Amino acid sequence: MKKLFFGLYPALLLSAVSADVVNQISFEELDRVEKEVVEECVTIKPGKEYNENDIDATIKAIFAKGFFSDVKISKVGSTLVIKCIEKQMIDQVAFEGNSAASDDVLKNVVNNRLASGHLFSTYVIKDVVSDFQMMYRALGYCSAVIVPKIIRRAGNKVDIVFEIDEGSKTTVKKIIFIGNKNFSDDDLKDVMATKEEKLWRFWDYDSHVYREDRIDVDVDSITSFYKNNGYPFFMVTSTSAEMDADKKSYYCTFTMDEGDKYTISGATLESEVENIKADEFKEFVSIEKGEIYNESKINLNRNIIRKEVSLKDHPFVDIAINTDYDKENKTAFIRYVIVERPKAFLERINIVGNTRTLDNIIRREFTVHEGDALNVYKIQSTVERLKGIGYFDDVELSEIDGSADDKKILLVNVKEKESTAQFKFGFNLNDADGFGGMLGFTENNLMGTGRSLSAEVLWMQRYYGGKINLYDPRFMDQNFGAGVTVGAHSYDRKKVDESISKAVFISPYVRYAISENVYHIVRYTLARNQRRWWSKADNRSYDTVPDSQKDTVLMKDEYGKYTSGEIASTLIYDSTDNEFNPREGYELSMTNSYAGVIGNVQYFKNEFGAKYYHPLTEKITFIVDANIGHIHEIKGTRSAHRFALGGGENMRGFDYGGVGPKDNKDNSVGGNKFWTVSFYAKAPLSTKEMGINGVVFFDFGSAWGVKKYNKKDIRDSSAMRISTGVAIEWARSPLGMPMSFIFGFPLKKQSFDEKQTFTLSGFM
Repeated sequence: MKKLFFGLYPALLLSAVSADVVNQISFEELDRVEKEVVEECVTIKPGKEYNENDIDATIKAIFAKGFFSDVKISKVGSTLVIKCIEKQMIDQVAFEGNSAASDDVLKNVVNNRLASGHLFSTYVIKDVVSDFQMMYRALGYCSAVIVPKIIRRAGNKVDIVFEIDEGSKTTVKKIIFIGNKNFSDDDLKDVMATKEEKLWRFWDYDSHVYREDRIDVDVDSITSFYKNNGYPFFMVTSTSAEMDADKKSYYCTFTMDEGDKYTISGATLESEVENIKADEFKEFVSIEKGEIYNESKINLNRNIIRKEVSLKDHPFVDIAINTDYDKENKTAFIRYVIVERPKAFLERINIVGNTRTLDNIIRREFTVHEGDALNVYKIQSTVERLKGIGYFDDVELSEIDGSADDKKILLVNVKEKESTAQFKFGFNLNDADGFGGMLGFTENNLMGTGRSLSAEVLWMQRYYGGKINLYDPRFMDQNFGAGVTVGAHSYDRKKVDESISKAVFISPYVRYAISENVYHIVRYTLARNQRRWWSKADNRSYDTVPDSQKDTVLMKDEYGKYTSGEIASTLIYDSTDNEFNPREGYELSMTNSYAGVIGNVQYFKNEFGAKYYHPLTEKITFIVDANIGHIHEIKGTRSAHRFALGGGENMRGFDYGGVGPKDNKDNSVGGNKFWTVSFYAKAPLSTKEMGINGVVFFDFGSAWGVKKYNKKDIRDSSAMRISTGVAIEWARSPLGMPMSFIFGFPLKKQSFDEKQTFTLSGFM
């Protein structure tokens, strides 16, 4: 049998590769591809023998060119026919139905994968559709449907049309917490970026749009909140998002394990670096025994120690934190340890993620530069500075290896905010000026240059005006800001004090930081003013008071045109804990002004202010606000330059200009001196997010003293006025600015003072 098998094997092998001969070779279905491209792949030659192996090799070589979807080889008579089915080529790509994402945005997602002239591939189509869906989910359109349509054209070409049904943004209907025992749902919602859909959030619609990436941010925010309030072992164990039956909203659930609450049993500083003694820096350890565990405060103290050690010529060190937990007594002992880092120098800084903000705007915030020692403190301070300028949602710095062992490349990855622009509008109501409104716009990163541009228009029944402000926080890349404000206004007070006023002004200024909490502002204001006298008798206005009326008008020298040039220096100290709703700390301000550099008005003016915040309870904040001022008149001063009290900011319960010297027609002439002291308590009436507070206040103050007129013509008194009342303040109103509703009642007043019970204010 074996002999029979081995005898047949050569015959079978010879049959499998039997040879054949053709006289010619022809090509079919070639359209765009030149015949020569295919010919070079053919191993079969006319008049020469070929076999199946030659056919397989030819087919593989043709496929390798990548131009064909199918290749068939057959023999017709003495001709070898090679039929090549060309792949379809893309002619055009279009989008229909998209509005939330522009064509340019969608083209960026496609990223030339389906560009005109490229070969058509169903696999690429699927990848692009998947990327579109991911993009729409990131924009909040989780129910978007993308259907690709293929339109065949002549020449074996196709058009691809993506038909998009974006649907509506999927919102967050309800946020549910499971496991929170020590903090309320509202406490946790306040720290989250994701918000529930509420009617009153119409001005911030994006906040309650469901986004998958935002949930991760919320987990971090909730975790930080707990760890800063005594719960070091807090953990969000799971999150879930279930779509409602309406397919338009989600229920988001956060399940958590709070763990136990811990206090601090002590803190110390140790050193593992030979030439650094820990005792030299122990004074900077500010964590004290008995405090509630606060991770942010612990890390902040680490940064302070890191800074002090680095400033002592120790750039290659870091501060490690080792925490010893006593789970039985629920205490934590903090050990700061000075450790040595490998010596490394900064070779290069690479910035990624900034599509709008210019590189130099980011680089100027760096406190470490190419060639410097890689100092941990300077790197951390750079991150804080970049986050503080307000252009980015997130900033991440990482080190990668450079060209040598002791060189590093600093990679700066920034995530820009979707928008740094803000629209705002508001309204105001008072007896003096009637009802009015305001429209405004602010762009905080103008064309990526770091400059801010704002414009606003105000109008009331008796007033209208507007101004434009341009400010560069790092003027000419220096450590100070510079800006200019230009504006104009017109004031029609015919029925109030028989006047019509107009003014145009320009005001350049500089601002710089003296220290972390101290700022200095120097401003020069040049104004051209005109005040006309209104005659009720003949219903017309005059540039000056007619001679026939001068005996009846006390402030006749206030009418006409005049120019004033005032330079003012303001020094500010601010140690408060929150920009919008401070609860602790104090503010101090001092403004010294001189008018007379240009123009025909001359005076010296000085004002001092102090504001102190102190939390009485977890909810109630006690505030003291005190101010004092004096003006020394030299020449040409008007009532507008002096002091008058009342209205929404001071001496509530009195009208604007209601407290201060008056003439015999009840017109406010303003005083040379003033003082106010306000005591009030503030408590929240809503969640922190809404920022609505209730206020109970007592105001004390006076404005008095006019040397320009005879005392017999003026009603004046330095006696203290007192008012009380309640107010509702909305720090983060949907108008984009603070609002206040004030109900004030004078307790002590003079007969010529003017009261105002209700004031509604929505202007900045």
